[in-house]
This record gives sequence, structure tokens and C-alpha cells, in this order.
Amino acid sequence: MGKYSDRVKADIASDNVTRKFLYLTFAFITLFVVFLLRGFATVVAVLGLGPVLALIGIIEIYCRIQNWRRLRAAEEADADLGKLMPKDSTKALIHKLWSRVHQAEHEGEPFLAADLRLAIATLERLDREAAPARRPAPGRLQPEPIQPI
Repeated sequence: MGKYSDRVKADIASDNVTRKFLYLTFAFITLFVVFLLRGFATVVAVLGLGPVLALIGIIEIYCRIQNWRRLRAAEEADADLGKLMPKDSTKALIHKLWSRVHQAEHEGEPFLAADLRLAIATLERLDREAAPARRPAPGRLQPEPIQPI
């Protein structure tokens, strides 16, 4: 998926587990009180269980709607982020910046053009520094020679 939607899915899963843990805790406490106090607690639990179950249903519906909204917003943010990121590499971004430099010079903005040139120089330097750290493609790996015994 994407950066934001994966994070939101993890949060939703965590929230679901926490909510179900709270429901189970409530159920165990109710059963414990019913077995401890017997008849009176049974009447109270049976009368009180209807509104509690209705409240649990309302909470579940609300949480599912909110989770759906959060996930949809995260997917839209991922789509917007995907549109902003250059698809090829920094070369495409550098090319766009050079066109902006020429545009800024043409419009009489020398300071903006100088700032853009600085950004281009920084991107090129970072790209050169990252180049040795990149691993070669799997087809280009050469096997290490085996030393004779």
C-alpha cells in the first residue's frame, strides 16, 4: 500500500485488539460477580446487560465508521504523495529544477535561480554519495573467486 495507510491499518488493528480486550474484561467481571453474589447479581446482570450490549454495538459501529474514514484519508494522502514524488529518480527532479532555474532567470529572479542552483548542487552531491552505497543489480554480481587449497 503506502506509507500512511500501512500506519493507519496498524493503528486500527491495535485499537481493535484493545477494544476486544476491554469487552472480554467486562464479560469476565460480570461472570465473576454473578457467581459470587448469585441470585441478586444475576437479576442485575440480566437487566443491565441489554443496555450494555446496545452500547457495545453503538461503539463498534462508530469505531468502524471512524476507521473507514481514517483509512480513506490515509489512502488519499498516499495517492497525493505518490503524485508529488518523482517516479524515475533524483534525475527527473534535477531536470525539473533546471527548467525552473531557466524560468526564474527569464523572469528576472536571480536570487531564486541561485537558490535553485544550490538545491541542484546539493541533490547531485547527495546522489553521488549515495551511489556507492547502492547495491548492484543481481545480474551484475560477480562470483568471488575460490582460492585453491
